[in-house]
Amino acid sequence: MVDIIIVNWNSGDYLQKCINSIFINDNEKFVGSVFIIDNNSTDNSLEKICPSCRIKIIRNNENRGFSKACNQGFKLSTAVYVLLLNPDAQLLNNTLEECISFMEENKRADILGCSLLDDNGNITFSCSRFPTPIRYFFDATGLSKIAPKIFTPALLMTDWDHNDSRNVDQVMGAFMFMRLSIFEKLGYFDERFFVYYEELDFSKRVVDSGGSIYFNSDIKAIHSGGGTTANVKAYRLFLNIRSRLQYAKKHFSFGGYSLVWFCAYFIESFSRNIFLLICGNFKEMKEVFKSYKLLIRN
Repeated sequence: MVDIIIVNWNSGDYLQKCINSIFINDNEKFVGSVFIIDNNSTDNSLEKICPSCRIKIIRNNENRGFSKACNQGFKLSTAVYVLLLNPDAQLLNNTLEECISFMEENKRADILGCSLLDDNGNITFSCSRFPTPIRYFFDATGLSKIAPKIFTPALLMTDWDHNDSRNVDQVMGAFMFMRLSIFEKLGYFDERFFVYYEELDFSKRVVDSGGSIYFNSDIKAIHSGGGTTANVKAYRLFLNIRSRLQYAKKHFSFGGYSLVWFCAYFIESFSRNIFLLICGNFKEMKEVFKSYKLLIRN
């Protein structure tokens, strides 16, 4: 059986579509409990969910952040497997059965990811590598976008088409199929990450402990992408940069952290605005300015 953890924050109609995909016949028989951890949503996304004895809704009275909300769900789970699923994701027929079959046949795999398709059925980039300071420099200067096969991106593996299966450093937190026992071994997500980089940090701890993370291109699900934070771009960029710096401080040397800090505050802020200026996207430039204002204040 599989317990499913969904962290909800103003996800609108996405959440209902996600729940509906879980309880189609081919998936429903493998589902134990579905824990919806709601981070004080102000929309009506929860009201659209049909009552079920297997759906447990935990309402937080404030936005506790993604990692804390995930941990709330993980600690309630009792099934052999737990699936961390974004509200803007949907399972397809046999998604859960195929995940379970793979994990039963591959006992060394601790975390499993699958092909995430966009709304048009196209494969999206969903796997990442562990970053290095120099690769953050490539990102900040834009070199990784110009020639990703030469200047390897820091995180997202855009230099690989995701059409084959392989071991990877990290699969996207939108769909992370895990053995519950991994939490007994390593503990839970680091709650110092409010949102972003918590799954990367956890994946690094898994791999550093000798564990394995696998991407299976034959198993598929849908991920619309950007569902809960698409309308708060400045805040999203601020949170991403802040978590990036937290990750660098935790895992890099002082010199490496200093390079990431310099890239974030000086090189990236400049390169982002130059690119947007060339594109004539003045609205986005304002969002970048707002995000750095938040970063400096915090």
